[in-house]
Parts: sequence; C-alpha cells; structure tokens
Amino acid sequence: MALRMTTHGEAETLALGERLGALLKGGDVVLLDGCLGAGKTRLAKGIARGLGLTGELTSPSFNLVLEYPLAGGATDEQLPTPQHRVAQRLTSPRSETACPESTPPVPPPPTCLRHFDLYRLDSAEQLADFDYFGLIEEEGAVSLVEWGSRFASGLPLAYLAIRLELHAACPEQRLLTFEACGVRAEALLACLAASETAGQHD
Repeated sequence: MALRMTTHGEAETLALGERLGALLKGGDVVLLDGCLGAGKTRLAKGIARGLGLTGELTSPSFNLVLEYPLAGGATDEQLPTPQHRVAQRLTSPRSETACPESTPPVPPPPTCLRHFDLYRLDSAEQLADFDYFGLIEEEGAVSLVEWGSRFASGLPLAYLAIRLELHAACPEQRLLTFEACGVRAEALLACLAASETAGQHD
C-alpha cells in the first residue's frame, strides 16, 4: 500500500507528523528518507509530539541514536501486532483499506522513542556495532530511522517508509510518499489515510 501527500510549509509537515505519531504503538518502525533539508527531522519532531514527548527532539547525527522516554502511548486498539525481524524485505499480503475492527492481540503502548540517523554509516555491517537490530525489535519502543532505507539488508519485515522530496517549483512544499510493508504497517497507513480524508471533509 502506498500514499502520497503534499505539505505547504514546515507547520504542515510538523502537524502531519503529529497525527501520525498519535497512531503509533510499541514496536513500530518508521523509516524517513530524503535529501538533506527535505524535512526528515521536522517530520520526526511532529511524530514525537504525537507520541506525547514534551521535550525537544534533536537530530542524532553524531550519536547515531537518541532515546526519549514516553509517559504513555497511543490508545488505538484496532491495529494488529507488529512483527519485526531483521531480514531482506519481503512482500506482505495486502490489507483492507480501513482500520480492522478487531485484531487481537493489541500492540503495547510505546514506552520510549528511539530516533536513529544512519547517514554517517558506511556499510550495513556497522549497524551491529550499536545493536541497531536489537533496538528496533524491542517491543515497547517506537523507532524513527532517518536514512532508514540506506541499507537493504537492515530493513525489518514490517515498517512504514516515508520519503520526503523538495518541490521543484515551490521551495516550501514537501512531497511525501508513504509505503507500508507488513500487515501492521499497512493498517497504520490505512488509518492515517482515513484520518486525512476525514479532516478534508470537516
């Protein structure tokens, strides 16, 4: 499942991230890709707000990963449990275009947000140096990974990938392409799409 959106300025990118963050559960992995200055960190800040983070989220460029504890998480109980394994990308079955009404067990609320930046890594082998795979598989953590598609061998089985692009004619606009891999991620994206459609009709 894929979805395309356009934001018109930093405030809209931040607000979109906040709406997405409110849907996330423990174990979710969100990959953020795009050129330098495309708005990855701005979107990540919005996601952090949606998760309830009250402090300021900063870019982890020189630290590779920064961790933020969360007091609570999203309460949506309609999304299936995430399944994260370190492996080559696999094709997942298509989900329905609306949130499932009941798909137990319920994913746990997130206990922490981990913000990764893989830009300075040279190879996939370096991911193991800071236990990347173990961290993104942790049940209670939400993982935001800037430059997350940099290494194909480092992709989990289930994730939501977001690519941000600069608009050639309008410097303030950002084109965002969402792609879901895995049942959980597809349901998450369907919920986001439904909320955006509902918001346009309000």
